[in-house]
Amino acid sequence: MAKQELLIVGVDPGTTVGYAAIDFEGNVKQVGSGKDLDLGTLIPKLICLGKPLIIASDKQKNPDFVDKLAVKTGARVMCPGYDLKVSEKRELLGSYETKNHHETDALASAVFALKKIRPLLNKINIFIEHYKKEGIKPQLIEFVVGKELNIRGAVEIIEEPEKEEVKIIKEVVEEKRLSEKDFLFIYKKFKDAKRDIFLLKEQNTKLKEQITAIKKDYEYMFKQISKSQLDKKMQSLLNFKEKRIRFFDNELKKKQDEIKSMQNEITMLIYFLSNTNSALLLKKLDNLGLNEFEKKGKILNIKEGDILLVKDPDIISEKTIDEIKGRINIILYKKPVSKKIESKLPFIFIDANRLVIEENNYFGMVNKEEFEIIKNKTALLHKIVEDYKKERLA
Repeated sequence: MAKQELLIVGVDPGTTVGYAAIDFEGNVKQVGSGKDLDLGTLIPKLICLGKPLIIASDKQKNPDFVDKLAVKTGARVMCPGYDLKVSEKRELLGSYETKNHHETDALASAVFALKKIRPLLNKINIFIEHYKKEGIKPQLIEFVVGKELNIRGAVEIIEEPEKEEVKIIKEVVEEKRLSEKDFLFIYKKFKDAKRDIFLLKEQNTKLKEQITAIKKDYEYMFKQISKSQLDKKMQSLLNFKEKRIRFFDNELKKKQDEIKSMQNEITMLIYFLSNTNSALLLKKLDNLGLNEFEKKGKILNIKEGDILLVKDPDIISEKTIDEIKGRINIILYKKPVSKKIESKLPFIFIDANRLVIEENNYFGMVNKEEFEIIKNKTALLHKIVEDYKKERLA
């Protein structure tokens, strides 16, 4: 039996229900609407098209209809962090055509959900290409995107189905039992525990070696010193060995954390490098203060034409502004910039929350096309405001 095509379904509930189904490449499979379109009528329509993996809406708080549809289809619910504006929906749809605003809202919801998971899909594609896993791509998307498993955990479920614990979790996921989330949580805990047991075994081996050495020292000292000195000397030696064991144990944990952090950084850098043609690199600062600039300036190597991603642009230093003025034209901000600072500084400020940005400690990455659309609108508004100010001054 052929695998069903995976779908993202946008829904606009109400007296007239709008729905739209798209695949994970953004191709529209069906758009429709109808009065009194209930779950019993809508679900068969969707099942004929494929397998709903995500049910999306354009509201921050999902209507009951959306939640119920997700439960009955076994799909994951996705919604924006705020109610989508009409202008944003128009931008999302572009050349897509719909018959009414119910269909428009539904299709915009689906496209927004696809945009939101695009970075995760890119990571899946990089993994598939690197490890030559094309044959399991649909299943991998289903588990990672739909069930929110990590990529390696999903691969193990797909490729090692004979393991007893994998059989259990696969059965739970595929049959969509009510306790699915609980089993997924337990499975994750099991994998973590399995890894911890492996590390503990290694540590135990090292500790056994050190205990053996301590015993030899004890026997040697027992022969060399008198009974009256034995307790004091041995206690001192044992304390010293115990401190050494604790020290090495802490060092081992630190190194493991460093390795994990470096692996995550390497994965992110590979992702950044693989998207250089379609994305722009952003250089991150917590603020525009002098301490932050001096701390990260050498690493970031800020030069002419760069774009900054600033967490709090209201914290500034005149020296920092003098350093970047002339080199930087655009600053993306996370925390809203005050009108006073915005009018004082010679930069174009853009709200970073309007864009999908991938980040690590020092850099961010944003899609070029999306950025250009937002930048052009902001630049036009900035020019209008500046022209108005000049007219008032004149």
